[in-house]
Amino acid sequence: CRLGSWMPTEGTFQGDFSAPECYYCPAGYYGATSGLTEPGQCGQCTRGHFCEMGTTNPEPCPPGRYSPVFGAPSPEFCLPCAPGTYQPLAAQEFCITCPAGSFSPDVGLAACDPCPRGGYCEEAGAATSMVW
Repeated sequence: CRLGSWMPTEGTFQGDFSAPECYYCPAGYYGATSGLTEPGQCGQCTRGHFCEMGTTNPEPCPPGRYSPVFGAPSPEFCLPCAPGTYQPLAAQEFCITCPAGSFSPDVGLAACDPCPRGGYCEEAGAATSMVW
């Protein structure tokens, strides 16, 4: 079988014996090694990643997104960072609060913006800049 799939070693085969049927590792799991004989041998997808059915290696959530759960089955489980937070790296399980002096006004940002001249961003986690 190809990576990302498994094949039972016991039981009856159906169809062409020269190309026995392989089963994909289920969504939320991956198969990075060959010779898997049951779905329980597929590895559970790690935090900060997602694994669609038949995945050979966990796919990372992109910058600006995160996944706090094990076994994420699709990219929809990569959640956007909330306003006031950011994530500059891929494959992360949390977002970072914007430091004081910066802000993040939108969801899914990979960086915080510096507070503009005349602005006020004294507290960490600001989602807007107040301009005087």
